[in-house]
Amino acid sequence: MNQKKIKDMIVKEKKAPGEKLIKKMSLRTKWILTSILSFLIIGLGLSFFVFSWNRLQIGFDKATWGFMVLLSLAVFYLGLVFYGNSIMYATEIRSRKIWKQKQKDLKKKRFVNKGTEKLNIQKSPQS
Repeated sequence: MNQKKIKDMIVKEKKAPGEKLIKKMSLRTKWILTSILSFLIIGLGLSFFVFSWNRLQIGFDKATWGFMVLLSLAVFYLGLVFYGNSIMYATEIRSRKIWKQKQKDLKKKRFVNKGTEKLNIQKSPQS
């Protein structure tokens, strides 16, 4: 076989379809989407729990009820994970605002001192 056919046969790792879309989103958009999604998932988990509790009161067997409770807890905790991610996005947004303000203050200080001090401006706080 020639080299071209071998190269074509090798499966390249492809990214998931939504990965590029998520990477291009702003932090504010990610924060809003994850916070809304987290509240919806938490509400769904609590609804599952109430539904399973109702089934126990009606008289379903304990195994079915136990499975439904475990399912509701899993969904509820998934919502908490999404809420934690939204808190991380919000914290990063705030830290960037504080960083920009500090850089702005450094520039003002330089103009006030008329260049007598060396100005140390960083590119980004995350890098």
